[in-house]
Amino acid sequence: MLRSVRRSVAVALASAAACALASCGADSHSTTTPEGPRGTSIEVADFEVNGDGIDRFASCPPPGELGQDWYPMVPDWTPPGSISDDAGAPPSTTEQRGRTPTERAIEDTRAPFRSCYHRGLVHDPTQYGHVAIVLRVGPNGRVAKAESFGACELQHDVLACMRDVGKALRFDPPPSGKDTVVIPVVFEPRGGADSLSSHNDDYTAQAYVALEGMSAELHDCESRARHAGKDVEAWGVYDMAIDARGAVTSANIDPYHGDQELLGCAAEVLQRMKLAPPDGGKGKLLARITFNPRAGTR
Repeated sequence: MLRSVRRSVAVALASAAACALASCGADSHSTTTPEGPRGTSIEVADFEVNGDGIDRFASCPPPGELGQDWYPMVPDWTPPGSISDDAGAPPSTTEQRGRTPTERAIEDTRAPFRSCYHRGLVHDPTQYGHVAIVLRVGPNGRVAKAESFGACELQHDVLACMRDVGKALRFDPPPSGKDTVVIPVVFEPRGGADSLSSHNDDYTAQAYVALEGMSAELHDCESRARHAGKDVEAWGVYDMAIDARGAVTSANIDPYHGDQELLGCAAEVLQRMKLAPPDGGKGKLLARITFNPRAGTR
């Protein structure tokens, strides 16, 4: 078993004084110790961390409560130092009067995104899921970078196709010199998705978002392993203990396969993850992290 370095956790042991009936000279009274809080135990689907930046969960999280976020907060972005208009670039065709950049992007990507999805149905006719395509618009109105957040169940090739579609959009030069456009995309079967609910759905949905919120640091682990010439195809099942504040106090790995330093680096990252305080004052989170899964194994 590969274990991460544990934080020191003080465990208070309550000692109860018991009176021996033979020496007390009192009537016998039957006492039962009340059962303590059972805590919160949840599991997160396989989170794939890919070197090309297209991360995804193998299964979607439960919906959680109404209005609950299903992708992490999009970080701020700074455009590269020198971005200039390409010679001969077509004029901007983005904002028409009365439409925001986001409204226009959603409208212009609806058909192409659906085409990407239909191509994926050839390989997996049952796939449904969601993703937020994030476009980083530079000072010239071109998309300098396209990212994806909150992706689940949709195939890697489908996500790559949608990312490429978004990157081809053109916008009016943003007044501030940069802009971020978020396009939420949800594919569901007719009649809506069937889902079994449990009392931990809200907490589980939050855990998905919290885990993906550590993706930048997980990518740092993958990048260091890659630059060191190590095999970056690895996976591990992380058994994490959560304290009353929502902090991860340990992240043990068992089973696992692949480079131990890469997986150990991921364990250190996960121990910096912050979740909501669990019901019962303690929690357990089980999550599988897979680095660069081979094609055909997703």
